Amino acid sequence: MNIKIQAIEKYMPGSVVNSTDLEKHLQLPAGWIEKNSGVLTRNWSHPSESVGSIGAEALKRALVKASLQLSDLDLLIAAGASYDHPIPFNAALIKKQIDTEDADTPCFDIDSTCLSFLHALDIAHLYLQYRGLKRIAIVNAEIASRNLDPNDPKTYSLFGDAAIAVILEASSTEGYQPIGTSFKNYTQGVEYAKIYAGGLVKQGIGAVPEEFYFQMQGKHMIKLTLEKLAGFMDDFSRQTHTQLTEYDFVLPHQTSRIGNELFIRTYNLDPQKIVLTLPHYGNCISASIPLGLEALYKSQQLTKGDKILLAGSAAGLSLGAIALQF
Repeated sequence: MNIKIQAIEKYMPGSVVNSTDLEKHLQLPAGWIEKNSGVLTRNWSHPSESVGSIGAEALKRALVKASLQLSDLDLLIAAGASYDHPIPFNAALIKKQIDTEDADTPCFDIDSTCLSFLHALDIAHLYLQYRGLKRIAIVNAEIASRNLDPNDPKTYSLFGDAAIAVILEASSTEGYQPIGTSFKNYTQGVEYAKIYAGGLVKQGIGAVPEEFYFQMQGKHMIKLTLEKLAGFMDDFSRQTHTQLTEYDFVLPHQTSRIGNELFIRTYNLDPQKIVLTLPHYGNCISASIPLGLEALYKSQQLTKGDKILLAGSAAGLSLGAIALQF
């Protein structure tokens, strides 16, 4: 059984924020942000927008593109690190905003931070191939901008907001085949990226504003990622019988300019085969990889037989990869 991308649509919330304007606001030297983060522009959501509202907008666009109604879906998965409320979960909030038919479509959330799309995609594959479902929507909606510390320019300039929805269908003839999936977690890095406050350990009472900001020990994160990535990718290459240089396209998570360049240089990859969204969208957490997939899918460069690799890292520290053949 193949899996077909019936529709994939994005919604870029709020307005575009240029790095030149941020540099003036933060009193940084001209060109500092592009040099350090690789980001030229990013979208930051309007205060009236929420994770639920931008996710719903992306899903509406995908449903219209596919000429479908919400009730035509067998499952809705919301995947990402951002959320409007601890309860109810994002998928229910997204569904509520477009549910005019009182559809009983089941839904749930997946949160593995930056790897949430890959985990949701893996689950969708299993449900379509082995549970007999016909049509699944995955929605990644991320609003990072409201948890960024303006006193930390490296993270403040790196992240953007985005929402993207993909509708997958089981097909006997069209689409792609998953040819490899792997996830690993290394708990040495569990403290290297975090938002301290907001959960049960540190609730709002008594927390200072800085504890609600995203904090990252970037050098430690990069060092540990590089230490573990070689073995991870070697194992994945053996599993898929495909070396990294053999993929027609590679869609990495957009960690940063340095992260992307290290990945390309370490594995001697052809830059023309790398799908990069970082310069114009920033790091959009879990939405980064599907934004790359949307760009590649709509470029009409994919041809029958092409192999593509979706790969990335996430807080935790986790590594993940999924290979697809069209």
